[in-house]
Amino acid sequence: MYLLLVLLLGSAAQTQAFHRIIGGEECVPHSQPWQVALYYFSDFICGGVLINKWWVLTAAHCNQSNLQVLLGAHNRTKPTGHKQYTYAAKICPHEEFDWSTYNNDIMLLKLASQADINTRVAPIPLASYLVADNTECLASGWGSTTSPQETYPDNLKCVNITTVSNSVCQACYPSDIITDNMLCAGNMAGGEDTCVGDSGGPLVCNGELHGITSWGDYVCGCPNKPGIFAKVFNYLNWISDIIQNESPCRVVG
Repeated sequence: MYLLLVLLLGSAAQTQAFHRIIGGEECVPHSQPWQVALYYFSDFICGGVLINKWWVLTAAHCNQSNLQVLLGAHNRTKPTGHKQYTYAAKICPHEEFDWSTYNNDIMLLKLASQADINTRVAPIPLASYLVADNTECLASGWGSTTSPQETYPDNLKCVNITTVSNSVCQACYPSDIITDNMLCAGNMAGGEDTCVGDSGGPLVCNGELHGITSWGDYVCGCPNKPGIFAKVFNYLNWISDIIQNESPCRVVG
């Protein structure tokens, strides 16, 4: 699946990569009950975040015509009676998503069947404020734990990373554009990062969803190369409008 994504990216793939967890640890099982896994048919491609019983937030670059949705998983490959399976009945990418810059890299999915909320499946509150620089946050996902070679874990991984100002972040990526709709976070010393498979997953700060994993350096975990996230606070009105009006959304099936 990564090969397909690289082909879709074209030349941008030389400097940017979809994100995976580097340098983190296995999450406490079911400590991230909002974490979602997205599949294109049977291929795992992205993470996502449950924000209410009907809606999942993810990255616009995860947009595919047939998205299967897995909720309630810690080990995403092991069959258990606690997992919930459904699919995206409506797909709502941001209408101004820009593939060349990843600006507005955010998308809503309406589930075909509502999530059964319990201790393993639960929504997360959306950002209620703009998170400050130098705030410790937590990212999670089933993305590769090694880079540039790819090794995918069965169990959900978590990593603590720190928010970075956009001006510092722009200096780290001089050939790219860090827009006001982006939030940067990482370990500037290197070794801890989100980066293939974690795209669309959550960046949680103080118990709220502040970021959606978007992009970063092609080799993850490098010094002075923080990860880039869609800044959820900037999209609160957009999210509310989509949920209320379900437009612009594409009906699947």
